Amino acid sequence: MSLSIGLTSGRPRSTDVDVAILDTALSLFVEGGLAAVTFEQISKRSGVSRAAIYRRWRSKEDIIAHALGRLREQDEATLSNWAERPMSEVMDWFIENVPRQMLNPLYRNLSRNVLALGETSDLKAAYTRAVLRPRREAFSAMIRRARAQGDLPEGLDPDLIQDMLSGALLHQVLLESTHQTEASLRNYVVRLLMGLGLLSQGKALM
Repeated sequence: MSLSIGLTSGRPRSTDVDVAILDTALSLFVEGGLAAVTFEQISKRSGVSRAAIYRRWRSKEDIIAHALGRLREQDEATLSNWAERPMSEVMDWFIENVPRQMLNPLYRNLSRNVLALGETSDLKAAYTRAVLRPRREAFSAMIRRARAQGDLPEGLDPDLIQDMLSGALLHQVLLESTHQTEASLRNYVVRLLMGLGLLSQGKALM
């Protein structure tokens, strides 16, 4: 089964109903993984009838995929078109916002539950299309532009940089969560960006 991504699936009659369904499905997924998400539970918690849910989405995986796409849009609302922004501006946003997200239980549990999905999971594939791939493509475009402008070394590999960056952050979120604070995580993020060559020492000290 292939899951469609975007908020145009089905024929929703009310944006408020869409939001209630998506938020409830995401909460259930964060709390208990895919097994915790059922149309019955979504209906019970959101107050939306099961008939209304079925009119909008074909499966619980489809609902969660849409919810994850919406979450990405909300996360990046303060940095629209960030692939076209100056790299220094994106790094400032990253340093300011990522440490808070890393402390947020929603993101911690979401990371665990997404990683727990099987390799053949339709939802994992949908998550990649809805969340990971757009971010990677935007980040790669930013890296290539910075290289062309001489702000980064010509041989810097966008994919390799992103693999190391996401791997380091996931390690902190999943395995090093004890006694973390926003300040300690921000310090870690700054040191990580400097180590990857994405942030100059002078910029980090500002």
